[in-house]
Amino acid sequence: MKHLFKKIAVHGLARDSVIVFVGSMISNVGAYLYHLIIGRILGPQGYGELSSLISLLYIFGVPTIVLQTVLVKYFSNCKAKGSFSQARYLFHKMMVVLLAILIPMIGLFAFCSPFIAEFLHLPGGRVVIWVYLSFFITTLTALSISVIQGFQLFIWYSVLTASGTILRVLISIPFAYNGVEMTMIASFLTVTVFYMLYFLPLRFLFRSQEESFPVSKRDFLKYSIPTFLTLLGMTSLYSMDIVLVKHYFSPYEAGIYSSVAVLGKVIFYASAAIGTVLFPVISERFAKGKDTFSIIRLSVFLVTFASVGVTALYTVFPRVVVHFLFGTSYDGAASFLGLFAIFITFYSMVNIILFSCLALEKMHIYLFTCCASLLQIILITIFHESLFHIIYINMGVTFALLMGVGAYYWYGKNQHYHPNI
Repeated sequence: MKHLFKKIAVHGLARDSVIVFVGSMISNVGAYLYHLIIGRILGPQGYGELSSLISLLYIFGVPTIVLQTVLVKYFSNCKAKGSFSQARYLFHKMMVVLLAILIPMIGLFAFCSPFIAEFLHLPGGRVVIWVYLSFFITTLTALSISVIQGFQLFIWYSVLTASGTILRVLISIPFAYNGVEMTMIASFLTVTVFYMLYFLPLRFLFRSQEESFPVSKRDFLKYSIPTFLTLLGMTSLYSMDIVLVKHYFSPYEAGIYSSVAVLGKVIFYASAAIGTVLFPVISERFAKGKDTFSIIRLSVFLVTFASVGVTALYTVFPRVVVHFLFGTSYDGAASFLGLFAIFITFYSMVNIILFSCLALEKMHIYLFTCCASLLQIILITIFHESLFHIIYINMGVTFALLMGVGAYYWYGKNQHYHPNI
């Protein structure tokens, strides 16, 4: 064990993971302060509404995650070749494309907002518009973040990630006293400020002359469409349950479930730093034809170690955790916390294997995540007598998904990482 930890300490992945982990943990503390404070201000009913909107933002934001994931791979290739001029060209080209897509969509979301609000039992559709505007700015920000990750500027990534969450807390507190809509407006203001700040570490790009990036639309779509389907499935797995609970259950129960989901996701966020570092590192090593298995194996071990530790804490002291973060008004969440933590542990392990497959261009991984997400929606639609049913469905679906993606990765490894597998 001593030898193992010594090996981890000197490993490049572990070193960069620590940098991102520190920033992520500060960000996570800020995020939980946000949910702690805002949850107390809004109460279970208002917090249930806010959580459904945040889950909606996650679902809307799947294309953003896809864009960031795909572009990280391309910017990692630019780093591997030392080509800053091609990176600048790609950045500029994608900015033009994104604006051309996002601006016309404002009208579409304005039209759909009353129907979305009715499904979620919200008092009005205007708040949904603020969800889209936040998505608009977040998508533009994802372009900048993809450069930062692709060029492995992890210190900048950590500083900006941590600062953004802290600013969100400070801005949101006074807004939250005026209701859910004003809380969403505060989120929009926060992401707008940090969209501008993310240009600070990108100054190196603009010192180079642009040089055409050799990637065709066909190649881009060939990678991005399976990535979109893969991440849509994964995002749906940790978002649609909250949306469906908001639809099928009472406002109080929806608020309780939202608090459980927030507490459970600390497991995912605690290990997410490893995945953030892993993807560009694997992409660069894959582009250079180097070995990747040892890094992936280490990543799975670290994620499992972190996840099991938090799950044990939640299982032994659920009421203490709930009271500390959300207060006694959310006391009903304690009985669900340990089980939900098991679900998120499975999910976190799947996430590492999934991003490893995407970095290795094993694109058929989307078949597993899409089937799992559809199965989750179907089962929750049929079986929703209690919140326990929802969590048992989540656990069963993600465990089956873990077995499936694990077998898929292992088969591909034995096929010497052939990209068409």
